[in-house]
Amino acid sequence: MNKKKPAYLFMITALSLGTVLPGVSQVKADELGNVKDEINSLKEKQEDVNSEKSEVSGKKSNTEEKIEENKENQNQVTNEIEKIDQELSDAQDKIASKEAEINTTNQEIEQTTAEIEKTKQEIEQLKADIEDLKERIAKREDLLKNRLRAIQKNGGDISYLEVLMGAQNFGDFINRATAVNKIMDQDKDIMETHRAEKAELEEKQEEVVSKKEQLETKQAELEDKKSSLQQQKQELESLKADLNQKMEQKESYMSELENEQQELEEYKMSLEEEQQLLASQQSAIQKAIQQAQSEQQKLEQMAAEKKRKEEEARKKSEASNSSGSSSSSKASSSQQSSGNGSFIRPAEGRNTSGLGQRWGTFHAGIDIANGIGTPVKAAANGVVIRAYRSSSYGNCVFISHYINGQVYTTVYAHLNSYNVSTGQSVTQGQPIGQMGNTGDSTGPHLHFELHKGSWNLSKSNAVNPYSYF
Repeated sequence: MNKKKPAYLFMITALSLGTVLPGVSQVKADELGNVKDEINSLKEKQEDVNSEKSEVSGKKSNTEEKIEENKENQNQVTNEIEKIDQELSDAQDKIASKEAEINTTNQEIEQTTAEIEKTKQEIEQLKADIEDLKERIAKREDLLKNRLRAIQKNGGDISYLEVLMGAQNFGDFINRATAVNKIMDQDKDIMETHRAEKAELEEKQEEVVSKKEQLETKQAELEDKKSSLQQQKQELESLKADLNQKMEQKESYMSELENEQQELEEYKMSLEEEQQLLASQQSAIQKAIQQAQSEQQKLEQMAAEKKRKEEEARKKSEASNSSGSSSSSKASSSQQSSGNGSFIRPAEGRNTSGLGQRWGTFHAGIDIANGIGTPVKAAANGVVIRAYRSSSYGNCVFISHYINGQVYTTVYAHLNSYNVSTGQSVTQGQPIGQMGNTGDSTGPHLHFELHKGSWNLSKSNAVNPYSYF
């Protein structure tokens, strides 16, 4: 089973100062100076932890400012998105309106086209009527020309009076008068009809021209209107495309801001987590100082007692002095051996991943796979820096060790559960939890880290645990 790489680049810098628990049991009873040096060292590390806490507090404050700035940017982008969205809505409404106008214009064009077709038929009928009129007019003109020729042949005039006076009797006079009237009426009708039909011809010709001009004008106007509407629609479509592009850019920027917000929030949480870890580490250092001071008092008492006994032994005899020296050596040897030893394998299971580069990042520990609930043990004597649930490590335990004058830090991650608490002293092989699959984990396993020194963000102190088991 493999542990996922840390969730974010803003990984906590927690444990940058490993808790130091001096192996007081390793100090010889007569090495009081070494204990004092350890106390001074612990106090220096406590000052380092205080400095680290101040630095983390500053980072947290800076992160909170960035979070507020990010929120302001999000609000600004949200307003811009709403503005663009409104512009898009307006553009869409205008496009719909233009499409409706174009549809209406198309209908008008279709109607006008139908009218044109109808008018063309009317024009054709008018042309036929005109041709008929022209034919009638032409015939009538021929008739009039014949009458004019007859009149011209008879001297240029017809005397209707002579016709009447030439009557033989009254009956003949009546007949002649009736004939003259008919001829005059016919001439009059012919002239009036001729004038009327010529006027009608001109009117129909003008009507044809007028209708044709009107329809051509209307058709041209509708075509111009359609062209203008299509151009306006095209401009609106272009505006809409620009707005969509702006919307995509703003939404992309908004997504980046939201991701940045999430990272900042998680970084803030990690800083808060680091503050808690540093506070726990500071408490552990204070506890170690108290233990070292207590040991110092014991050593001072032992030194004073030893000095008193040596003085007494010197006064009594050489043998007593020799016996006291042997006893002191045994006590010192016993003290030195207590709490010493190398690391042990923290859990049983298969080795699925080692220390080194993996998935493009540095894997700072080893992975031991087994079933959920497999016991996990402390790799060496030490003090629990913190036992808690991390966003990336899941349920985890950090322990500080002091072995042969060297500080070590061990990390036990992805636990199903743990049964130790912050500040608790543990011994090598003591069960501290059960293997699990919590945090950024792809299956039940223990992610175990060993750092020669303190844990830091770059994990530069990480060493291969197999070299120390």
